[in-house]
Amino acid sequence: MSTAAIIVAAGSGQRFGDAGKSFAVLRGQPMAWWSLQAASAAASIDEIVLVCGVHSRDAATELIDGLATCKPVALVTGGARRQDSALAGIEATAKDTMVVAIHDAARPLVTSALFDAVVAAAIEHGAAIAAAPVSDTIKRVADGRVAETLPRADLVSVQTPQAFRKQLLLDAFDFAGRNDISVTDEASLIEHMGGIVDVVRGSTSNIKVTYPDDLFVAEALMQRDRR
Repeated sequence: MSTAAIIVAAGSGQRFGDAGKSFAVLRGQPMAWWSLQAASAAASIDEIVLVCGVHSRDAATELIDGLATCKPVALVTGGARRQDSALAGIEATAKDTMVVAIHDAARPLVTSALFDAVVAAAIEHGAAIAAAPVSDTIKRVADGRVAETLPRADLVSVQTPQAFRKQLLLDAFDFAGRNDISVTDEASLIEHMGGIVDVVRGSTSNIKVTYPDDLFVAEALMQRDRR
């Protein structure tokens, strides 16, 4: 069963320079390089698609040209919304691709084992996400006041990669388009359509780089995990 990894690196991330945060330097490499390497090393992944923005096309092309992998890597330009970029990546996969694993380039500490785990779960269940247990107490706030405290045992922090049977996800995108639904992750598309999403244990190290200071945290975690 053919599987594609789609690395989404289309955000502008203006705090990080012209090419955006996905191409900010992290331990001597553009940040997106780390996710591409993890996908390349994953046994479950047969092809890779890097989704960039118009502003980062040159940086993305240079990155792919210097990438050492035997797996085919395609480059496609994303859209205005996250889901538009993900869909552009899916549409760039080979026709015989059966499963897609979508990952944010802003999570550079992803492992090949996590790619393999979510892909295996998606093959079995149709859709799967990586998630980590929530350690903080979470409260819902309304009008500046606490409305309720949510039971922490039932909460997870959702990560990427998220993997899906390709046709199921395409059907979910079609459903979202017909119903004018916007989401922040692909699993939400399946949820809106009434589908079931399996949960795979992620890692607290699989952080998302949002601000420049997060690069220092990511580098420290890399040094710890790669000792």
